[in-house]
Amino acid sequence: MSLVRLARAVRASGTSFGHTIAYAARAEGHIYFYLERDDGGDPVPVRVDQVAVDVYRSGDGRTRQIMRGLRRKELLPAKDFRYYIDRLTAVQNGFGDRIAIGQGRDVRDVPHPLGIEGEALYHYRIVNTLQLTVQTLPAPIRVHEVEVRPRRDDVPAFVGSVFVEEGSGALVRMIFGFTPASYIDPRTDRINVRLEHSPWFLPARQTRPEFPNDEENRYWLPYRQEVEVRREMPELDLPVGTVIRAQLLVTGYEFDPELEPGFFAGPRVTTVPYGTADSSAFQEGLLDRMAEEGLSPVSLAGLEAEARQIAREQLVSGLPKTRLFADRVSSVLRVNRAEGVHVGMGASFAPRPTLNLNGLVGYGFASGRPSGTVRGRWSNGGGTTATVKLFGYELRDPGPRPGASGALNTLSTVFRNLDYSDPYFATGARLGVERRLGDGRASLHVEVAWEDFDGVGEPWSTGLGSGDSRRPLRPVGEGAFASGGGGLTMRWASVPAWSVETSLRGTVGRWDGEGSATVAARVEARLANQDITRKASLAVEAGAVRGTLPDQLHFFLGGRGTLPGHPFRAYGGRRFVLARGQASLSVVPMWLTARLVAGAGAVGATPGALADEWEVAPTDGLRGYLGAGLSTLHDILRIDGVWGLPGGAFELVFSVDRWLRPYL
Repeated sequence: MSLVRLARAVRASGTSFGHTIAYAARAEGHIYFYLERDDGGDPVPVRVDQVAVDVYRSGDGRTRQIMRGLRRKELLPAKDFRYYIDRLTAVQNGFGDRIAIGQGRDVRDVPHPLGIEGEALYHYRIVNTLQLTVQTLPAPIRVHEVEVRPRRDDVPAFVGSVFVEEGSGALVRMIFGFTPASYIDPRTDRINVRLEHSPWFLPARQTRPEFPNDEENRYWLPYRQEVEVRREMPELDLPVGTVIRAQLLVTGYEFDPELEPGFFAGPRVTTVPYGTADSSAFQEGLLDRMAEEGLSPVSLAGLEAEARQIAREQLVSGLPKTRLFADRVSSVLRVNRAEGVHVGMGASFAPRPTLNLNGLVGYGFASGRPSGTVRGRWSNGGGTTATVKLFGYELRDPGPRPGASGALNTLSTVFRNLDYSDPYFATGARLGVERRLGDGRASLHVEVAWEDFDGVGEPWSTGLGSGDSRRPLRPVGEGAFASGGGGLTMRWASVPAWSVETSLRGTVGRWDGEGSATVAARVEARLANQDITRKASLAVEAGAVRGTLPDQLHFFLGGRGTLPGHPFRAYGGRRFVLARGQASLSVVPMWLTARLVAGAGAVGATPGALADEWEVAPTDGLRGYLGAGLSTLHDILRIDGVWGLPGGAFELVFSVDRWLRPYL
């Protein structure tokens, strides 16, 4: 408590070692607006802003900031908006005695733990001590991490840590969030703040005679700050949220600068319109840091993103504990030949930050069957996640790749009478545990399941489209299937724009009194240039089955999703390999992108019963495709003309960007 009281006294006096300093500095930063997936998948960048600011402070503590440059780039269609001014400027005093975020519209009136009210509102505990070695100082700088927790959780309060220098009481760092009662905006899930100061020394010519030692001419001044605000709909629990991450780096300090008289009488912050500054106002490119932040289109779950996920799991959300829930559009409304028109909706409940429960119920009017799913997800906040799932009459489709997302398949079924699935139902339970390993580049997953498979009765037809396009309903193996398995995923990424992800998974199961084993592997590489106008990706996957399996758990290739230009799922068997690649070039930013697509695959070891019942055959060598196309709306909506090789046909393929498919 003596350390906390010393830090509070230093803040109240506005001094460092008993004296103040005037300075001018340069700040530059980025503001990222992106979509964050609940399943831990890649974030989806929507917009990037960049700001350059000159930062000033007078000897008596007055401050001023003058914006010199502001620019932005939209990566996905989004409503135009302006950020709160504190997303674009530097925090110069470690916040005041009352902390506000978003100009008081996100958080306001939160007592500072080193403010005059702190001791009555918070518990303090030293949890760590750091030693920083500086060449010009005779002894290391000792910094204590003080954990701060509110005495009450139902009031606006700080939750996190402050780092204070021993002896001087100077504030070195703050890492914190807030209690749910702090949030003003009902959409706020969580707010995370990181504020860092760095030691600066007066140049020898400016060293003050009354303070002759380096120790007394040292100042802890703003260096790096990050504010991350995550929002969701308070009424509806969807598997995605929006995040604004504002970062600023303050460097280039000049002490006791010569300024015009009355300089600090001007406005505290002077802004500038977007795009009015030339590129010389910025030291970095607008998109230069996206890969480091795990937000490049080729970045695969960066290490910083993993660390933030762990931090979020330790905070309490400001959203309601109970909300309506839907995991995708097709869970609410879909059409297929197994269920006809299916409608559904669910609810979620989060009793604790580390525990989430959700459920979905629905009804297929053609099948006459209700369906339901209940999931429970628990995380320990340290990289381990356990999931329990109970499901009844869950709609399934064979692999290794789906023919179309649920929403696109609905449109195809309704308007063309063409269902790109071979549907069947599953009822049972599944338990899985995932663990991030080491620095987060690797993750291990294990699970066990018991499922009872059911086939479809009479196929439903819309009556629209050509009857010739209607695909026959394929029979599936019915009965109980017990399985257990696991997998390992590894990721590598580099600045600025390449990444590789590999995964290996295996499953053993028991079906119809016989055992089976399945192994599958996948490698995916992505590459992009600095400004994301040129992108390329290549994915290779393979798998093999041994033993007895129901027909629907074999591998199928052909048509949409695997080998376009060939008959849909005309090939099947126990072994497969599939390679798919694409490259794109932005022609008119946002509106027009040119695409090239290519791929090849093979499947073999086709059991006789599978060949007869599903009317499939081995590929007898490689089958491939080659095509070109166009996309629009930041590469979201795509149309490709594809030729199947050899012996295939021409096919037009309508699709959407991969990031959108899990939500359809």
